[in-house]
Amino acid sequence: MSTPKVIYLTGAPATGKSTLSQNLAKRMPELKVFTYSKELRKLLQRKSGGPILAEDDIRRESARVVTAQDVEELDQELVEMVRRERAHRSILIDSHPVTKEQYGFRVTGFDAATIQCLKPDVLVCLYASAEVTRARIRADAMGRPLLTVFESDMHTHLQASLVTQYGLLTGKAVYFFESSCSQEELTETLLKRLR
Repeated sequence: MSTPKVIYLTGAPATGKSTLSQNLAKRMPELKVFTYSKELRKLLQRKSGGPILAEDDIRRESARVVTAQDVEELDQELVEMVRRERAHRSILIDSHPVTKEQYGFRVTGFDAATIQCLKPDVLVCLYASAEVTRARIRADAMGRPLLTVFESDMHTHLQASLVTQYGLLTGKAVYFFESSCSQEELTETLLKRLR
């Protein structure tokens, strides 16, 4: 992959985004990974001056601890970082803007201006069956709630709908990768799309 690319990666919980991001970073040492949840934790810590919240806590308490203003502020930091870095290195944005809340779901996606400023070259959404994601959450919850089959399907559809909108706004194709395969196979599949 000679020309640096901006890669947007999303998917419902337990579809393998974090593992895929880590695998890509190992295979592409120049890759800058912007994990939205980690950067959000740092932003909240800077604003509060207190101890940094664990990622599990943010997942569990999302709507109670993360405001729309926090998301907007981090979006602007991301736009600025992409503007600075995109000519020099590839950037992977690992984001999950759909969150399961006590009342249902919340979507805190990029607005049209932000996604157009980010100008992703590749848009990827991971998905897996409800049975697979529920089994992964049961094995290692990491703060993620165990969704019903209906909720899991709803979460996947909401994430897919949002990334499809990003594709329409940017004029880019969106790739949907079924992620119940091995992580090595999934990594190779994405690397082929990046070449």
